[in-house]
Amino acid sequence: DESGAAHELHFLDLPDETCRQRLRARNAAGEHPYQASDAEFDLFTKYFVAPQADEGFNVVTHRG
Repeated sequence: DESGAAHELHFLDLPDETCRQRLRARNAAGEHPYQASDAEFDLFTKYFVAPQADEGFNVVTHRG
């Protein structure tokens, strides 16, 4: 962190099914310009790795 700027990485530590339910609700509301399908969600999450302490981020974890 050479800039000295304060930073936080907000990590949502939630079960995939909770995320899918929220995604479906957001899609149904129609207020967002982009709608992601379950297949797209699965594509992204299969590569996701939770942030690790050795990466140097100030992680703020939200659990639900």
